[in-house]
Parts: sequence; structure tokens; C-alpha cells
Amino acid sequence: MKTILYFLFLSLFLVTSCKKNNEEPEPDASDNLALDSLTATKRSVVIWEEIYIKAYARGKNLKYTWSANHGSLWAKDSLAVKYWGCSSCIGLNTIECKVSNEYGTVSDTIMIRVNP
Repeated sequence: MKTILYFLFLSLFLVTSCKKNNEEPEPDASDNLALDSLTATKRSVVIWEEIYIKAYARGKNLKYTWSANHGSLWAKDSLAVKYWGCSSCIGLNTIECKVSNEYGTVSDTIMIRVNP
């Protein structure tokens, strides 16, 4: 009886631990598509102060898409954007850049602190 319970427990463990991950894997960085880094002229700014954020990416036919959880971005489809935050943006803000081409999409974020 113990042997049967042991095998049932082992079978249940193996079945539940072998779940497949349905998420698509991130593409490996290569010369075909890679986002090496995001840099900013400053990481801590005051309200309305403008800074520039630049993406360093590799590949051909790159398309850039920028977004921010707070603040404003200008030139959203280029490798560099101008960023500024208003009075409702005080605190730590996340700026994301997605770079894509025929090989897929890669992304990175940078944090900018907006001070009063």
C-alpha cells in the first residue's frame, strides 16, 4: 500500500511540475537586434526641466517606441527623446523604450526622479 501511495504522490508531483510556459521568449541580443542601454543627460530633475534620453541599439531597420508612466516625451519614434515632468509627476518615473525590426522586439527602462 505504501508503494502505491508513493508512486501516486510521485506521479502527481511530476505532472504538476511539468507545466509549459506559454510566453514567448525574449530574443537573444545579437547584431540583428539588441538594445544595449538607455542613457539620460540627468537622472534627477526639477519640475519642467528638460532632459534627453537616448537608446543605444543595434540592428537594421530599427523602429523605436517610447512611453512614460508620468511626464511628457517629444520625438517618440526616434532613438532619442526629450523628457520633462510637471507638478503631478513628482517622484520616480519610468520611461520605456521598445526597439523592433523583423527579428522581434526588445525593451528596456530607465528611471527619472522629478523633484519639486
